[in-house]
Amino acid sequence: MKKIELHCHFDGSLDVGFASRLMQEDVASQMICTGAKSLAEYLEKFTLPIQLLQTESNLEQFSYLLAKDLVRDEVIYAEIRFCPLLHTSQGLTPNQVIAAVLRGLRRVPEVKTNLILCMMRNFSFSENNQIINVALEWLRRGVCGIDLAGDEANYPTDTPDFAELFRRAGISRIPFTVHAGEADGPESIKAALRFGAWRIGHGVRAIESDGVISRLKSQKIAIEVCPRSNFDTGAYQDVKQYPVKKLLQKGVMVTVNTDNRTVSNTSLEQEYQLLKSEFGFTDLDLFFCNMHAAYSAFISAGEKVALLEELVRDFESLRK
Repeated sequence: MKKIELHCHFDGSLDVGFASRLMQEDVASQMICTGAKSLAEYLEKFTLPIQLLQTESNLEQFSYLLAKDLVRDEVIYAEIRFCPLLHTSQGLTPNQVIAAVLRGLRRVPEVKTNLILCMMRNFSFSENNQIINVALEWLRRGVCGIDLAGDEANYPTDTPDFAELFRRAGISRIPFTVHAGEADGPESIKAALRFGAWRIGHGVRAIESDGVISRLKSQKIAIEVCPRSNFDTGAYQDVKQYPVKKLLQKGVMVTVNTDNRTVSNTSLEQEYQLLKSEFGFTDLDLFFCNMHAAYSAFISAGEKVALLEELVRDFESLRK
């Protein structure tokens, strides 16, 4: 099945083989999560990738390898997110970082890609405001939006600084998604919706509030569900409690994503198989999730139509 990926972190999806060659040792254990007890512990697996992503050559090569991985996963469109300020410790500017990542992605024309630039919850207001300014400079030139990422439990969404940052993004008409409803509850989703979020990153804890579900449905705001990652971070421990099928049945626009292909040791195909085996998803359910993703992508109306038509043609061919 052809697929769309809206929630994929660049630094959480690095090629382990290439990283091991750079470090001259097997670094799989430093990059792959094998049972974190919290989101904060899960995020520790980003330390080595960020260390390696400080040169233009590494940024370009890793993004090229990620694009090749997306092609193998039958992804036809992906929005890849990362924070460019995290990759400037050796002297690169944010513009050089973004340009290098785009060069690598564009070496693989078989998959269409865009970047989402992440503000970070632990950053200062001025640092996050810089992300907005850089995103505006690159908007529609390889960057399609911004995000708020990081430790949701220890840096709550509903703060005046984040409200002001997203107000500025809204004035500049920069599409944005917000990590919410993962480590924190539905109140974080309510805050993101007040900010004017176009999508919600993760968002599974919307199930805890009928009001939030109603707002997601009425405003046609998709949630970017990342099943395996939610178990890796400890957001959910019991498969029976995971609400992804209930959210879809309630009419929420569910999209399926990997979050971090390397840290969670996954692919979209593996996520689909998990949803089919554990939650009774059908191919038709997954097709609709991809249609939701095409509809909610941060691209032009014409590009959305082209994706929707390609998904329909592919699904019809699978059913013959």
